[in-house]
Amino acid sequence: GYPGYPQAGYGWPGMPPAPQNGMGVAAMVLGIISCTLFCLYGVVSLVTGILAVVFGIKGRKRAEAGVATNHGQAQAGLIMGIIGIILGIAVIVLIAVGITAAINSDEPYDDPYYGARAPVATVPSHH
Repeated sequence: GYPGYPQAGYGWPGMPPAPQNGMGVAAMVLGIISCTLFCLYGVVSLVTGILAVVFGIKGRKRAEAGVATNHGQAQAGLIMGIIGIILGIAVIVLIAVGITAAINSDEPYDDPYYGARAPVATVPSHH
């Protein structure tokens, strides 16, 4: 072999295993999704937000254990997940309030034909 190069066969001796950052990345991606898709009736946001929080907590634990190196990413995913859950709940509540208000509304509907039979065109008879 060449001088100055380690004479190991395969791989480098003493090299630490690659950090497992999957949880943190997943948390961040899900957090972003939950924050951007709250307009879809809030349900998508709620589900992805909960997942982002779960992955964020797991990712943070991995980073604290030294297995992962992206504590900030996991933290960001966790925070965005929480925001996504809040947005999702807010949208669901707003929709529920809107529907409830519409159902319980005492205001007369403006359409003069609402609830009435549609006017039938009559053909004049020739006697």
